[in-house]
Amino acid sequence: MSTEARAQATGAEWLARMRWGALAIQATAVFVATKALGVELPAIPMWSLIAIGALSNLWLASRKARAGHLGAFLALDVVLLTGLLYLSGGPTNPFSIIYVVYIAMSAVMLAPKWTWTIAGLSIVSFAALFVIHVPSEHLGHAGHGGGFQTHLYGMFIALVLAVALITYFVSQLSVELRRRERALAEAEERSHRWGKLASIATLAAGAAHELGTPLGTIAVAAKEMQRRARKVPGGEGLVEDAELIREELERCRLVLDRMAAAGGEHVGETPSSLSVEALFVEVRARLSSEQAVRWATTTEVATIEAPREALAQMIENIARNGFDACESGRVALEVRGLDRAVELRFVDEGRGMDELAVKRATEPFFTTKNTGDRMGLGLFLARTLVDSLGGQLTIDSMAGEGTTIHVVLPQSPQASQARPAHQGP
Repeated sequence: MSTEARAQATGAEWLARMRWGALAIQATAVFVATKALGVELPAIPMWSLIAIGALSNLWLASRKARAGHLGAFLALDVVLLTGLLYLSGGPTNPFSIIYVVYIAMSAVMLAPKWTWTIAGLSIVSFAALFVIHVPSEHLGHAGHGGGFQTHLYGMFIALVLAVALITYFVSQLSVELRRRERALAEAEERSHRWGKLASIATLAAGAAHELGTPLGTIAVAAKEMQRRARKVPGGEGLVEDAELIREELERCRLVLDRMAAAGGEHVGETPSSLSVEALFVEVRARLSSEQAVRWATTTEVATIEAPREALAQMIENIARNGFDACESGRVALEVRGLDRAVELRFVDEGRGMDELAVKRATEPFFTTKNTGDRMGLGLFLARTLVDSLGGQLTIDSMAGEGTTIHVVLPQSPQASQARPAHQGP
């Protein structure tokens, strides 16, 4: 459905609700007047007009975007109200205030020209009632007997019902507008974040391309150094250093391969059902031996539905943030199943963050680390991934009390299966 069609359907839904309210007021007024107050009215013609309004509203509610212009329904309402007033005292009927309800509805939902049309039609219709209408002794301004008292009761009831309907309509519409404003602000924030991610992706791909050649040269030089060191007496230390250089170069090459392939983006990666234990093993292999010992994992589910490489990279980034925050403490990942979702709960025993740092933690290039080997992109990329999957990332932290990061990812009903909890090393 197009944006215009969705807007039309939403407007039709709201108008249908309000028309049901107005029809309820009219029906209640006729019933109370005839049954409770003993007012003599032509019941059959009046109930017929109310029935026409109800049938038109059923059409509107059932077809919504295909029901036609909403202004036509309000114009019909004005005509039907005029008919009801014609049959029940004309301009002396206190329920003529319902004209204001329709004008208010058109002012909020329709273009100005339609609002003026509805307002003009209401004025002309009400003016016509001064010329022609069926008089009503009880609803008129009779100065004696019970007629005037009945009229006052009718004025009070009409005012209460009209005010209640307008208040409900405007307040609910205000809530809907605020909800849309929040959704628009979130969409703009996501768009802004994706724009930053695209810039980072371009930078990452360029860096991967530019660094490939010098890293290749270093690898060749390290291999040659290792070959010659084996021929030098007492060169075992140089051989180990050369081997370490080659291992670190291979690690850099793997990182650059991921950067070149995805540029930091994951949008092209297809979500699949992943083994949680396999993810634990893969991420642990990317950590240093000292970090792997301090990393504790627990899972209550067997699989997660997500893009494999993007999820593994997110887990690694958040885990490394935890290790950077605590020099010797434990960093844990707990995975548990929720209702059609999976929660990944990262806990570290580090120095934590203050309130300002928590608010800015997912911004690109923001970091609280003192070391210069981090760019401040880990949580930004994690937040981008979680948002694209329709999930939620929240951070709970206080200075000196560690940090807990909750990642909730929605799952299809068959995506995750409960399993006995397993405690990793």
